[in-house]
Amino acid sequence: MTKLLEYFSSRRADMLKLLNEMVQRESFTSEKASVDRLVDFMESHLHSRGASSVQRVAQADVGDFLLAKWNDEAAGKPYLLLAHLDTVHPTSSPDTMPIQIEDGRFYGPGALDMKAGIVIALEAISALRERNQLPQRPIHFLLTTDEEIGSPFSEALIKEQARHCELVLVMEPATKEGAIKTWRKGGGKYSLTIDGRAAHAGIAPQEGINAIIEFAQQAVDINRLNDLKYGTSVSITLVEGGSAGNVIPAQVRAHIDTRVLTMEAMNRLHAALTSLYPKMPGAKVNCVRERQRPPMERRPELFAKAAAIGERHGLAIYEGGTGGGSDGNFTAAMGVPTLDGLGAHGDGAHAPHEHVIIDSLPRQAALIAALLMEW
Repeated sequence: MTKLLEYFSSRRADMLKLLNEMVQRESFTSEKASVDRLVDFMESHLHSRGASSVQRVAQADVGDFLLAKWNDEAAGKPYLLLAHLDTVHPTSSPDTMPIQIEDGRFYGPGALDMKAGIVIALEAISALRERNQLPQRPIHFLLTTDEEIGSPFSEALIKEQARHCELVLVMEPATKEGAIKTWRKGGGKYSLTIDGRAAHAGIAPQEGINAIIEFAQQAVDINRLNDLKYGTSVSITLVEGGSAGNVIPAQVRAHIDTRVLTMEAMNRLHAALTSLYPKMPGAKVNCVRERQRPPMERRPELFAKAAAIGERHGLAIYEGGTGGGSDGNFTAAMGVPTLDGLGAHGDGAHAPHEHVIIDSLPRQAALIAALLMEW
């Protein structure tokens, strides 16, 4: 065991204690009051960990954000760590997902995604500070509270903070197999509206323009945009339309979920969806993108550098990816070197069996500390 890993192994109990305190403070995204109670706790904790400044960014619709800084007087471009305090689990989830330790695993709502990642980052920064091993550059840690709903309120702040950074470390959990994430799919959410014309289905059906029939033809074309072999998926996930059983339907509304591996694929898909045209005379078709998150495209050189650093400290790391997005998608698309999935190992994110593998806490803290020291 290397000295760095040995040190963090001695801190396992303290890391578990903080994780337990965080999980006990529930933080379902849409319940601002609950999230802010965790923000209060973390604001105080960041000060106790020696942050030179802790800025609280007030929010009206979600919990407040926190931006903590260490070593801010140092020269050089900052390292930025990203994490989110919100979870997908509604208040009172511990009633059905009790906090417990069993077979080397810590169970609890939001433990893996991603309160353990915050514990790991704080432990790494604190250790470097106490051991006088902080890198000669600032370290910034941004904690947001809206990641689980797509980061609509924090996206601009994330980009602003990342713009002048040397490296971004995203504290989301590792893959199920324990790999860091060097790629993530991007995605766009589209709203499709079909307008036809209503008419009596019995007396004058010929006077109507059936929006459902128009939609059915559009759906076939949209489905053809799938290219699963190359990572592009196009899924119509919600459909509603029609007004009554004896009326030719005048409108259909649908939601389309798209996922891609590259910006090239995203742009190509966007062009196809926004240029849909009516199949039936008189019908109107309108497809607009409501939200998008760019893909985090794989950069082999970043993983190679991280793997070499890990190896020097006895930490073998592996790479993987996922179809889901994170805030790392934003920073990677800006061209800022970004490594993701650096949080805890475990399984069951967003599920009743969500848990953290306890031995991964010191291991990942050692990895973060090594990356900060040597990048």
